[in-house]
Amino acid sequence: MPVSDLLEYPRAERAAHTALIDAQGALTYRQLGTAVDRAVGWLRGQGIAPGDRVVYAGGNDRAFLALFWATLRAGAVFVPVHPELTDHQIDHIVADSGAALAVCRPSAGRRAARSTDVERAWEQVLASAEDPYRAEADEDAVAMLIYTSGTTGRPKGVVCPHRQMLAAVDAVHACLGYRADDVVLCRLPLSFDYGLYQALMTALVGGTLVLARRSDDMGLLKLVERTGVTVVPLVPSLAQILTLLQGKAHRPTKVRLFTNTGARPGRAVTAELLELFPGSEFASMYGMTECKRISILDPAEYAAHPDSVGPPIPGDRIRILAPDGTELGPRLTGEIAVRGATVMAGYWNVPMAEQNRFVPHPDGGLELRTGDNGWLDEEGRLHFVGRDDDVVKRRGVRIALTEVEDAAERIPGVSAAVALRPEPEGAPLLLAVHGSVPADRVRALLAAELDHSRMPDRVVPIAAVPLTANGKPDRAAARRLVEAAEAAEAPETATTPRSSHEPVAV
Repeated sequence: MPVSDLLEYPRAERAAHTALIDAQGALTYRQLGTAVDRAVGWLRGQGIAPGDRVVYAGGNDRAFLALFWATLRAGAVFVPVHPELTDHQIDHIVADSGAALAVCRPSAGRRAARSTDVERAWEQVLASAEDPYRAEADEDAVAMLIYTSGTTGRPKGVVCPHRQMLAAVDAVHACLGYRADDVVLCRLPLSFDYGLYQALMTALVGGTLVLARRSDDMGLLKLVERTGVTVVPLVPSLAQILTLLQGKAHRPTKVRLFTNTGARPGRAVTAELLELFPGSEFASMYGMTECKRISILDPAEYAAHPDSVGPPIPGDRIRILAPDGTELGPRLTGEIAVRGATVMAGYWNVPMAEQNRFVPHPDGGLELRTGDNGWLDEEGRLHFVGRDDDVVKRRGVRIALTEVEDAAERIPGVSAAVALRPEPEGAPLLLAVHGSVPADRVRALLAAELDHSRMPDRVVPIAAVPLTANGKPDRAAARRLVEAAEAAEAPETATTPRSSHEPVAV
């Protein structure tokens, strides 16, 4: 079945139940379904046919979801774009995808066959007649292109067929057990697959999705309480915000589950979060756009295995590979590779022979070479170490920068830490920290936890950890903050040489 059929169950069986809540209010599944019907009519009026790519650069609201569901129901390919991307970045995605329609700023969508801005498109959708059209879509047809920034070069579009997307929804549901009475907070961008899949998961069970925006963060806890949120997908910045707000307000909530993928909140932040939200659990997960989700740790195992991101999800298999491609045994660190039902179909417009991440497997599928490092324990639980870019050779030893960050974030009072890759190799290892602990105290405590190779040369306090649009730590921006802090300090210490092992006091 096509992904758009996920909406048919709650529309038919839970029509009066609240489907979503956004800044404009609440919509039932019946009302959301009507908006999707109008959006289908509008898209077809724009000449959209099965297989056409539709680029959409809107925010977290009902318009995004109506056009998402409608695009898939029309048999077209949805291409979500974060609205804060520059015109140049959106223009690249429009051109690379060969968009038939770009719903974005006119200055960014000029290379699409047709273009209109988000507000005008939504006005026209609301004025359109309802259209019951449903395209005949093969499960192997492309449902979405999700562009990832990657570590180098221009963003590439991950090809997401209906089959793999549905497999990911089923596998994640099998592990997390979203319920019909769940109210899921989505403060993550819907243009980010972690955010968008919350819409798929809630539709699967007929639950309620609450859409929030970063601009509303100060009122986030009130929103959680007022709407009865039960599930909160996290990124580190959101975990810190909720901890700060709840630490002051101590409001009664119904939160039962926090989930996290990608960069994890510090262990101290997670512990505080679980204490401040009594009755809640934490599901640590690992995934990437090219595979959606790879592993999930059962919340019941978090206390015993806080450093693990769990076993592979149903239908997938994880291998740990040495540099020569041979498979490694338990507790040996290497590249994480995964194959199975949720591995997507490669990169858009890139010949398979040139795709170093997606490797053909003898079983006829693709194996994803993640570029991340990790190891498996004897029970098959994955332990994430870091990306290739996060692994450096220092004092003759290969170390992961995440090891340094995790050690710092275990210090009570340190809410976030970012270790900066030494450039060039052999340069001092700098650690940026955010929290209430003085830099010299952080370094003293780290000295008891880290060996000589992993010990940062200097600890630099920063007022906040800068984030990417998807809420992940922005290492390049953190480096600029550290460099600015060190430059500001330099005139004061120019006459007093400092050992590379002395802490920076800013």
